[in-house]
Amino acid sequence: MKTPFFLVLLLAALSASPVGAAEKIITPGDYFPDYRFSADLSTAEAAYLGVTEQVDRKGSFRVEDAWGEVLVLELFNRFCYGCQQGAPVVNRFYELTASDPALSRAVRFFGVGVGNGRKSVEDFRKEFNVPFPLIPDPSFSILDALGNPGGTPYTMVFRRTGRGFLLVQTHFGILDSAEDLVDEIREILKSDVKQLVSKADTVELAPWVRKEMGVGLEENEIEMRVLKSMERAGYGSVGLYSVTLPEGEKVFIGESGRGKVFSKVITRLPVCDVCHPVHFILTVSAMGKVVDLEVISATKYWNKPWTEGEVERMRKTVLGLSVFERRGFDPAVDAVSSATISSTLVFDSLWKMAPVARFLKKGGHL
Repeated sequence: MKTPFFLVLLLAALSASPVGAAEKIITPGDYFPDYRFSADLSTAEAAYLGVTEQVDRKGSFRVEDAWGEVLVLELFNRFCYGCQQGAPVVNRFYELTASDPALSRAVRFFGVGVGNGRKSVEDFRKEFNVPFPLIPDPSFSILDALGNPGGTPYTMVFRRTGRGFLLVQTHFGILDSAEDLVDEIREILKSDVKQLVSKADTVELAPWVRKEMGVGLEENEIEMRVLKSMERAGYGSVGLYSVTLPEGEKVFIGESGRGKVFSKVITRLPVCDVCHPVHFILTVSAMGKVVDLEVISATKYWNKPWTEGEVERMRKTVLGLSVFERRGFDPAVDAVSSATISSTLVFDSLWKMAPVARFLKKGGHL
């Protein structure tokens, strides 16, 4: 049996941007980031990617170590409906290139399950018979590094240059035709990279997602929701003030007889192309324990809003977790029913609050 390999971004926890901040979306003309993949590869996977020597010697590899002139990267999520519907087209795309003698030498495929752990990725591989390597990325590190255009499925095509793999083409959403994509690969292989970049569309955040990035509340309404969260957490009537983080985001500090607590309004981009951004407030004690969750806007299957009962279930699930101690997200146990992706985003945001807590402690606010 094949063993999937894991993406390890060693600096992610140290350099994580503030929760809710929109990452730069790399666009044609940008290079693949210099990340090192720590790999537990099967012999066949390592041979396909051409990284056997690097894995044997260092236990890791970079994208630039892989063979081939073109790299096709498929970003997906196990629970994304579009990814499930589009998997057969991506598989066909791979099979057509693999069966062509010239393309099989020139092109390499791999996928990244953004927000997915090993089991979810393996379940996706088995259910849809994916024939190329898939990488779990439970902390969304690759999506953060490459930029999120508004969800998955998201196909990125890179061409090798003397400086690394250059992004030359992207496809957001379900792919229409595997045959057309093969023709596109042939064109990419024979064309000048500057010409390819000049013809490609610039990648930007999907307009329907951009419209929903705001929480839809006035400042006084946000403060009322924060005070409600702190009161529900047992801090009673608090003195409230705000602190601006280095990146420009605001954090609310509350102090009462029970001690200090802080709250942050968080916005997370959707992970599937038919989903909506998620808005919520996390309230954390001075010791880094989650003491409350206030959901502003979160949706589930068919984009229905979470019910009060579902919000309360998630609140009870995260209460007491430490922002300094990451634990795996188990969809079968931790997710709100039919809202696995948005549940994952809530969990992931807990761990990304650790730099905020450290900043506040260092500044004497906690």
